[in-house]
Amino acid sequence: MWLRNRVINPVVRALGHSRAHRLLGSHLVLLGYTGRRTGRAYELPVMAAPAGAHLVVVAGQHEAKTWWRNFTTAPQDVTVRSRGRRLHRSARRLAPGDSGYGDAVASYRRAFPQLAVEPEVPVLLLVADGDRDDERA
Repeated sequence: MWLRNRVINPVVRALGHSRAHRLLGSHLVLLGYTGRRTGRAYELPVMAAPAGAHLVVVAGQHEAKTWWRNFTTAPQDVTVRSRGRRLHRSARRLAPGDSGYGDAVASYRRAFPQLAVEPEVPVLLLVADGDRDDERA
């Protein structure tokens, strides 16, 4: 975990902000959010699957991670840096049994059929807010 957080993630973030962002592919995005308790700004590389105009992020190995706990069922403003563009989204966490949870997991499985999705995994739905997207930032 230390290697990922201290070495790999900073390199991926730097690539995401550079002209070499194409090396990351279309599914790896940088999720920018504000910490629930600290108010600190964070930016984290995550894999996102399309779900119509929206994106779905699954918190894989969620027992060992804490970032997803910053999100609740209440919508929260986030940014997504994808393909050199900074996009504004509204993120909310879906739990098993919530409306839309099954559809979100199905979208993720369609995009990443090789990945196992753990039962009861937390899911973020990133709802498009097209009026606020920056063309290039």
